[in-house]
Amino acid sequence: MRGYRYEALDGARALAAQVVLVSHGLGMAFFPVHSPGAAAAEWFGRLAVMVFFSLSGFVIATSLSRLVASDGSRFGVPYAVHRIARIWPPLVLAILVTFAVGWLGQNGLPLLTKTGDAYRLDAVAFLRGITLTFAPGDATFVIDRALWSLRQEVYLYAIAALAALAFAGRGARRVLAGGAVVGLVILTADRFFYLQSLALFAAGAAAAHFGGRERLRALARAPWLGPATLCLLGAPLLFVVRPGFIDAMSDGAGFLAYQAALGIPVALCLLGLAIGDGPAARAAARWSWAAAFSYTLYVIHVPVMTLVFSLRAHLDLAPGLAGTVATLLLALLGAEAVSCAAALVVERPALFRRILFRLLAATGLARPAVQAAPSI
Repeated sequence: MRGYRYEALDGARALAAQVVLVSHGLGMAFFPVHSPGAAAAEWFGRLAVMVFFSLSGFVIATSLSRLVASDGSRFGVPYAVHRIARIWPPLVLAILVTFAVGWLGQNGLPLLTKTGDAYRLDAVAFLRGITLTFAPGDATFVIDRALWSLRQEVYLYAIAALAALAFAGRGARRVLAGGAVVGLVILTADRFFYLQSLALFAAGAAAAHFGGRERLRALARAPWLGPATLCLLGAPLLFVVRPGFIDAMSDGAGFLAYQAALGIPVALCLLGLAIGDGPAARAAARWSWAAAFSYTLYVIHVPVMTLVFSLRAHLDLAPGLAGTVATLLLALLGAEAVSCAAALVVERPALFRRILFRLLAATGLARPAVQAAPSI
C-alpha cells in the first residue's frame, strides 16, 4: 500500500520491545517504586508502549485497506483470523508461564511482584487471562502487568474494524457500525489510558491512510522532525524528581493530554521510516530480525524476570551491587532466550492463519485462500 516498506517498522517494533524489557528490568533491580529512577524507567517504558499503539494503528490501517479492497464489507472474518493468529498463541504461552510462576509463588517462593497482592490461579482466572478479561485479583494482573497495553490494543483492533465497516458498509450496517464506534469510545472514555491509546492509534492510522499525500510525505521526511520528536518525548524527564510523577502519567489530565498529542509526531516519524531510505530508516531496518520474537518477548518477559529476581532474594544469592547487576543481566538474557526459543513455535502468524482459514473453509465460513498482511 503506497509503497510502504515494513522492515524499518519491524525494527522500530523490535527496539520498542527492548526498551520495555530494559525499563522493567531496571525498575526491578535498582529503583524503589516512587524514586526518580523508577519514574524515569516508567516513562521510557510508557514511551515504548505509546510507539506500539501508534505503530499498530499504522499497520492495522494498511491491513484493513487491503482487506476492504478485496472483500468489501465482508472483511470481518479474515480480519479476525489475522488478529487471532497474531495475538493468541504467544498470549496463551505467556499465561501458562505466568501461572507456572504464580504456582511457585504459592508454594514456597515469595514473588517480588510490583504490588505484592494475593492472586488467583484457578480455571476461571486462566480463562480470563487468555481472553484478556483478567480481573485485579487474577495472577495475570498481578504478575504479568505488561498485558494492560495488549488488552487495550485488542480493543483498538475492534474499534478499527467497526470504523472500517462504517466507511465500507451501506445502509443499516454503516449506521450500526458507526454507532458502535461512538458507543465504545463513550464507554471507555474515563477508563485507564483508553482515550490516550485511541488517540495514538488513530494518529498512526491517519498517517498510513493519508500517507500518499506528498505534503504529508515531505513533512515526514523533514530533517528536523526526528530531533524535535525526541525532544518532545524526553521533555517529561525534567520532572521525574517531582513527587507523584508516576501517578500523573496515568491520572494527570494535562500529562495524559500531552501523551495523546505525542501520537502526531510519533506517527509522522513512523511514516518517515515507512517511506524513507535515510540513515534512520536503515538503522531501524537493521533490527527487523528481532521483530520475529518481539511480541513474545513483550508478553512473557515480566513473569520470567520476576522469577529470576524472586529466586535471588529467596535463596539470598549474589548480594551487593555486583550481584544486582549480575541478576539484572541474567534476567534480561533469560527473558530474551526464552522469548526467542518460544517464538519459533508460537509467533508464526502465517502458519496459524492458514490453519484457521482451513478450519473455517471446512465449515463454509471463509475461503481457504489467505491474503498476505503486514507482520506487525
